[in-house]
Amino acid sequence: MNFPWRFVLLAASLMAAPPAFAAIVFDGVAAGDATDRDAILWTRADNDGSVTPLTAEVSTDPAFRGQPRIYRGVTDPASDFTLKVDATGLAPNTVYYYRFFNGSAVSPVGRFTTPPAGTQAVPVRFGFSGDVDAKFRPFPSVAGFGTTAGGTIGLNYFIFLGDTMYETAATGSPATVAAATDGSNAEQALIDYHRKYREVLKGVTAGTGEVSDQGQQGIQSMLAATGLYTLLDNHELGNKQLQSGGAPQAAANEGNQAGFDVNTTGTFNNKSPGFRTLMRAYLDYHPIRKVMLSAPKNPRSDGTVRQYFAQQWGRNSVLIRIDDRSYRDIRLPETGIAPDGSLLPHARADNPSRTMLGKTQLAWVKQALRKANANGTVWKILVISSPIDTVGGNQDGKSWYGGYRAERNELLKFIADNKIGHVLFLTTDDHEMRATKLVYAPSPGRKALVPGALQVVTGPIGGAGPDAITDHSFAHIVSVLNNPSTMVDNNPDLIAHGDPPIGLMGFPGLRDVFREGDPNAASHPTSIDFFAPDQNGYTILDIAADATLTVESYGIPSFQANTFPQPTEPSRLIMRFRIAVPRTDSGTKPAQRTTNIPDHHRIAH
Repeated sequence: MNFPWRFVLLAASLMAAPPAFAAIVFDGVAAGDATDRDAILWTRADNDGSVTPLTAEVSTDPAFRGQPRIYRGVTDPASDFTLKVDATGLAPNTVYYYRFFNGSAVSPVGRFTTPPAGTQAVPVRFGFSGDVDAKFRPFPSVAGFGTTAGGTIGLNYFIFLGDTMYETAATGSPATVAAATDGSNAEQALIDYHRKYREVLKGVTAGTGEVSDQGQQGIQSMLAATGLYTLLDNHELGNKQLQSGGAPQAAANEGNQAGFDVNTTGTFNNKSPGFRTLMRAYLDYHPIRKVMLSAPKNPRSDGTVRQYFAQQWGRNSVLIRIDDRSYRDIRLPETGIAPDGSLLPHARADNPSRTMLGKTQLAWVKQALRKANANGTVWKILVISSPIDTVGGNQDGKSWYGGYRAERNELLKFIADNKIGHVLFLTTDDHEMRATKLVYAPSPGRKALVPGALQVVTGPIGGAGPDAITDHSFAHIVSVLNNPSTMVDNNPDLIAHGDPPIGLMGFPGLRDVFREGDPNAASHPTSIDFFAPDQNGYTILDIAADATLTVESYGIPSFQANTFPQPTEPSRLIMRFRIAVPRTDSGTKPAQRTTNIPDHHRIAH
């Protein structure tokens, strides 16, 4: 078997390293929030409850020869013996390797890449997924990540897209306590949530599923394989306990009282001791910068941890990380059951004062999109924790369409009105893989496609919830997609609501479509070629030097929770498509066009 030279050198360096102290156990390494000059490095060093001084080495040489850059820090018991250091003074568009050590105790080696300058038209390769429930450890969908599965070697970055642990019980680990807004149980909540983050990193005993420092590991190899950009979602916030950061502290988990739909109380979950405790645990276990937001004219946002930012990745793409959890108004309950068994939407979702992002962040997102378009950046990649398409959103109170329709339409209308082309939304949460076009209301009673905009959903890495499909044969998935009586997303439901079916059929520049099981995907793509429910996995995206986008989704069928041993089959390619970008005299830029949905997809309100 042939291995890239860098992995041979890396293996040699690790074999030559002195044995680690028995008392120190490193629970993985990670690098995140990379800019063209620095990155946040993270590790956890378990030293029998002792504080541990650590040295971080960073080098362009995987064997750390020469003179690596050195950064130092000390683990903190208050942050569960984790450590984050800011590796500064780096060069753009460079692959770096890093590790932590104390004497002869040496951590695993991690790898990350710094972004290229905004003037460089260079290829960029990245991936994304989310949802890691300890009941599905050690997460076989990402086994070998960074070395084999899905060609993940050489990723420039990976988006760890929310639900980075679940607060629920798993084999060998009880559930967390409820995180009270008044902070009355803050100490125990912090202990519990630290435990849950550790749980998805630790090994698992193959026969019993018990948490172990040995045995088959969790997501450590995935985190070390490349740099990360991480998002917050509802499970980091106790699921329904504090999932809506902009909701009033006095409100229940869901907005059963119409007076709480728009928060005018002056108190917010994101300022409560309970929310801040869970945010602290989240920041302790991820390589994320802690930057406080100053917005004195907006009490909803002022004094919170700012998690939204934009990072240019060469001339052809910009990553825009959005926080759609910390500022959103309260989740709306569904209103009943329709004759076909689906949940009915809540009419209050159309309230124009309800917000998902908060006015400070929404204004920033618009400005970031406007700036990218003016600079000629081709792909604007918006990462969100909740889907923004209409698939499932007609009945889901937590999605943009199901609970925050007015602000959703405002953002999509802004994209269409300002002719901002090639906007790509990435998200997880729905436990399925799909690609869809996006619609908005340019005027009351009418829907139209957002020109050049699309959404890709992937995952989970390993999680339960809506998983209901055990027959993953191609014929069965086709029947699910076209059966109006199914309890999962389907085309008849979409068309009944005046929305386009699942898929990118007719999208400008679409080519090279592949779908496992469909020999006609390339010549005659249909909805099934962009849809794969209940697969555990991830998606890899390549943006070529000429801005051509390639999207490939890899996965394995979902399986029962807390079952050991777990599946051993590697993730396989399930779907692929490409979108070519027309060239103009001024370079590679998105072609602008306005496309209305055909008349049979329009609805009147």
